[in-house]
Amino acid sequence: MRAHAGTLDSATVDPEKERLGRPFWYLWTGTCLNKVGQLLPAFFTLYLVHQHLATVQTAGWIVGIQGAGSIIASLLGGLLSDRFGSRRTIVYSQLATALFAVALGLAMPLWGLAAVAFLSGCTTTIHRPAGAALVAGTVPASQRARAYGLLYWASNIGVAVAPTLVGAVMELAPRFMFALNAVTSVAYAVIASRIPEPTVGGGRKGGLPHRTWLQSFRHAVNPFVRLPIAPFLFLSFVISAIYLQCRSALPVDMAAHGLSPGAVGLALSVNGVLVVVLQPVASQFSGPARLLPKLVLACGLIGLGFLLHGFWHSEIGYVCSIGVWTLGEVVLAPLGSCLIALWARSEEQGAFQAANFFAWNLGLALGAPVGLWELENLGSTTFWTGTFVLALLVAIGHAALAKHHPYGEFGE
Repeated sequence: MRAHAGTLDSATVDPEKERLGRPFWYLWTGTCLNKVGQLLPAFFTLYLVHQHLATVQTAGWIVGIQGAGSIIASLLGGLLSDRFGSRRTIVYSQLATALFAVALGLAMPLWGLAAVAFLSGCTTTIHRPAGAALVAGTVPASQRARAYGLLYWASNIGVAVAPTLVGAVMELAPRFMFALNAVTSVAYAVIASRIPEPTVGGGRKGGLPHRTWLQSFRHAVNPFVRLPIAPFLFLSFVISAIYLQCRSALPVDMAAHGLSPGAVGLALSVNGVLVVVLQPVASQFSGPARLLPKLVLACGLIGLGFLLHGFWHSEIGYVCSIGVWTLGEVVLAPLGSCLIALWARSEEQGAFQAANFFAWNLGLALGAPVGLWELENLGSTTFWTGTFVLALLVAIGHAALAKHHPYGEFGE
């Protein structure tokens, strides 16, 4: 089934309006702010332990519950976006994030802290599928790949700045960490309030379809059973589980091959630096051309980079290997959201973008423990070779799917 929304059809785009536009840059700024002031799991854990609010083990459970909220919110954000509008979803979720950030700094029993942490994880993540839907509805089709790439860049700028800023704030007073989160969330809400709701359906600006809550939940499940979205989501889940080994199996493997914690951190920091430097450059060359070759290239680079980890165990070897799969990450970053924007109708963008984020987050949740188990039982060389084979299978899967469904703004 090829779902092409009239308002998203690239043939209707006015060539004179082929630019990102002011609404996108509002969204870009808000996304960057959201990440700069985010409540980082590492610092939240330190706060809980150092303030004697929880043991190390209990703090780990609380942070895990917060992460579970983020995964659930990947779907919830799409449901709310399609039901109430993307802009409203962003604004109210950020205001709720500010409220829960303040609450986390208050004295309460552990069960209350866990409940607020879960809600905080939800509201912090809800804006992501809503933002992706806004791009699909406000940015011309020919500029979407560039827009999604730049949005990913904004997120990584925030991620790069956040640890230093949050750490400095905690030095002044630990609870100021929550105040920073609240301030940046309110700032994002104010900025997002200036973004117009995209035109949907029959050309009615902000004319959202009326649905009952039951219909909305069914609508949110639809991406997981509809072609070509469902198989694409599975392929995204697999490549996510491979890529996100950089957060779990890779540091363990590097330490096992004699790298000190400082060397591990330095090598892994290459990824963040390269993304911040290369993403805006790559986005300049992101156009409406066919997306299949880019997906195949991205999967190949990610697979090759991780394959090298099985054979190149020096510090310079790890740095070079990380550089290879980072190039794949930079190429891959905007492609999923671009394809979702192509395949989903305008009134479905929130739910379908949310499904894409959910598949990616699920790759992290399941890929980390499975990867660590395989690394321990299979050994480094066999494990990383397996990730390479899986990445190639994902590339083949995209090629097979593209035979029946468009993998580019103007068809495949």
